[in-house]
Amino acid sequence: MVNQAEAESAGAEGRLGGCLLWFFWGASLSFLTILSLVLLLLLAASATLNVYLGWELSGLEVSISRSGTGSSLAPALIPTDMLVSIPTQTPVLTPASTATPLPTASPLEEQVATLSALATQVAGAPAEVASAPGLPPAATPIVLSAGVPTAVAIDVPQPEANAPTPQIANPVASTATAAPAVTAAPPATPAAVAAASQQEAAAEFVPPATSSNSYELIPIEGERESRPPEEHGDLNLKLRDPQPIEVDLSLQDLPGSGVDPNAPNFSKLFKPDFVRAYTVHDWDWGCNCKGKLLQEDHLVLLGLKTTPGEPVFIPPKEGDIYGGNYYAVVLYSSEDSLTFLYNRAGSVVKGYTVHYVGLHTDPNLVALFRESKGSELPGLTLDTPVGVAGDELIIAIRDNGKFLDARSKRDWWE
Repeated sequence: MVNQAEAESAGAEGRLGGCLLWFFWGASLSFLTILSLVLLLLLAASATLNVYLGWELSGLEVSISRSGTGSSLAPALIPTDMLVSIPTQTPVLTPASTATPLPTASPLEEQVATLSALATQVAGAPAEVASAPGLPPAATPIVLSAGVPTAVAIDVPQPEANAPTPQIANPVASTATAAPAVTAAPPATPAAVAAASQQEAAAEFVPPATSSNSYELIPIEGERESRPPEEHGDLNLKLRDPQPIEVDLSLQDLPGSGVDPNAPNFSKLFKPDFVRAYTVHDWDWGCNCKGKLLQEDHLVLLGLKTTPGEPVFIPPKEGDIYGGNYYAVVLYSSEDSLTFLYNRAGSVVKGYTVHYVGLHTDPNLVALFRESKGSELPGLTLDTPVGVAGDELIIAIRDNGKFLDARSKRDWWE
């Protein structure tokens, strides 16, 4: 009985062990089967993704090339030839007027940007674009039909000898506009800019050949000078050959000045912007020629800075000399000079005389003066210009024939 019970117990244990063995073997087989299915699904997904990417990249070509040996001004940062291409089909381009724009941040753009970044890292290009002369003009964007693979080709031309080498940050950015390099110039001072502008204006200004201004002859008291005015040292100031002198160019408060309230007032016409001072030669009436250079403290002519083309008038003063609107008569007139007297006389010996040298005298006034005869001279009003300015107007002031200091503040500039 004992042996039979033991046998039955051993048989039961054997069956239990077999059941457990079959159970674990079945579980393992099921697990391996499920794992295989999962791996199979992953393999299928990977294959599908590869097929999709292959289709998306079909026909894509990224080319970066540079011809020549490089510039002497910058190291070569891009290899001579680098080509990454996956040509499988020919891309079809659609005109921009009928094409459908690609969506923003499409997978294709991301792939192109990735390849561009890879090419940039390999070439060692910097992170910014510095355009320079010699670059091709900005490329026109090409709009492709939706779903058509893209072909992108980038050429980086080698600049000519002695030209700065352009530095490329993103070879695919074909829509960037290439701007010429600008060389910084040293800053110019306002005085230099003003002087350059004035010189340019003076060089370009052409005085008018005709005029719409009209002038009239008025009678004078006494006789005119017997010598021709162009040969007269008191009328034609250029005969006395004005010479620059070194003096203080600021307005002067001279002793005894400002006593005549009827003196010509230059401050109504001009700013006291003096560029230089002059003196003149004495006049030898025996030979009717210039003498020694006068070095008198009270004799100072002034050169005023003027704007080319601006009208020039005579300075106003109290009291007219004829007809209620005439204030001076012309004693001498040429294309670039004018001498006028605040009196109805034929010489500089009585009253204030003013010389203008360096203006473009009105052609009608010049013609009228040359036609005048006898006891008539052209009269001047305060509202009719006598000409137009150049870049400098020399003025001289005389009282009863004596040259005065044109810098006197209280006489002429208040």
